[in-house]
Amino acid sequence: MKFLEKIFGRKKEEPETLYLELEKLPEWIKNESEKEIDELRPSIQDIYKEINDVLEELKHDKEYLMEAEPVETADKRMEKVGDSNRDNIIDNLDMLMEKISIPDDFSLQGSYKFYVDSRSDMNTFLDNARKSMIYAKALYPEEYRKIDTDLERLNELLSDLFKTIKEPKNKLDSSEDIIANIENIHNLWNEIDTSRNNIQKLKDKYSSLNKGMEETESQLDRLKSSQEYAKAKEIENEIQNTRIQINDMESEIKRMFTPLSKALSRMKKQDENKMYKLSPQLRKMLDMIMDNPSSAIDYDLSPVYDEVLLRIENDSLGLKDKKKEKTLEQVQKLKNSSEPQRLYEIKNQHNIHLNQLMEKLDQISVYNKKESLEKEIFRKKSMLESIQKELDTEKKHLDNLEVKLEDEKSELNSNMRTVFGQDIIINY
Repeated sequence: MKFLEKIFGRKKEEPETLYLELEKLPEWIKNESEKEIDELRPSIQDIYKEINDVLEELKHDKEYLMEAEPVETADKRMEKVGDSNRDNIIDNLDMLMEKISIPDDFSLQGSYKFYVDSRSDMNTFLDNARKSMIYAKALYPEEYRKIDTDLERLNELLSDLFKTIKEPKNKLDSSEDIIANIENIHNLWNEIDTSRNNIQKLKDKYSSLNKGMEETESQLDRLKSSQEYAKAKEIENEIQNTRIQINDMESEIKRMFTPLSKALSRMKKQDENKMYKLSPQLRKMLDMIMDNPSSAIDYDLSPVYDEVLLRIENDSLGLKDKKKEKTLEQVQKLKNSSEPQRLYEIKNQHNIHLNQLMEKLDQISVYNKKESLEKEIFRKKSMLESIQKELDTEKKHLDNLEVKLEDEKSELNSNMRTVFGQDIIINY
């Protein structure tokens, strides 16, 4: 068997699929993260120890620099400049060593913060002491070399720390994204439950209201099939016919006054322009004839007819000969005819009959019931339309939530594979 494995190679073992419940996922992630941190802790601890050693060396380097003598070739002026720059280096070294404080714990967050803060402190030191270090290199070469070597070593150790925690820190950040995914999924489940409950309530409300409307429609159908309604309908038809007859009488009366319209219109305009002023009574009758001739029949219209004849004779209306003749002929007919009065009386009889029919119809309660039922049906239909719109909106909202849920699950699965590199199946 071993011989065959050497020839064909050992069969690669497939990674075991891990099944996890969503509810237990945060605890599993926490345990996995803690395992990784436990594995990293010794490395972080070693780096911290070395950094602490370097800081101790820098203390000694500072003391050596304080006691150092400048090179023999330096003159008094250079020594003076060197002293001030040496003081600047020492002050900034003190600040650097004071700020770089080794954390008590070895967590990834703490280590990352320590790295970021220490890098910033190193950059501040270099910004403040770069020029002074140039002078120190020239005047105190041996002491400069020690400081520069230890600073470089501190820089390397910080880089080592970052390399050690970079990937686990990224995983931890991604783990926080996974926790956010889980919270989002729970929130979406709650929103979906709420949306489904809202939809069911709206459906129940719609069903109940629709049932009530159908019952109201049945009541209206039964009402329309009743003898009382048939009688009311008969009266209503008679009312419509009577109104048509009244309109016909008014049209007939109006037709008789139509040939006078131009003459009357000019008389009115001349009165408004104060060319030929009319008396208040004549003006009132003129307005009545022009607005609604049938309403003027009850008055003595002789003054109007006489005024028209007078205006035609003195030619003040400016009518053409043919129009004059037709107007004169119609005025004479109206003065000598009883037809307008006859039509007016017929119209009045129809009006009396109409009022009687309206009173009769008002006494039949079925029409009031019909109107009430129709209003109720209209109201319920409006409410049903409104509920249906709410229902459609809520269904769209539910669809969007379900799409978001699937997207969130897909993102969670992707994040799990990226972070933990395992074939993990989550049971939702």
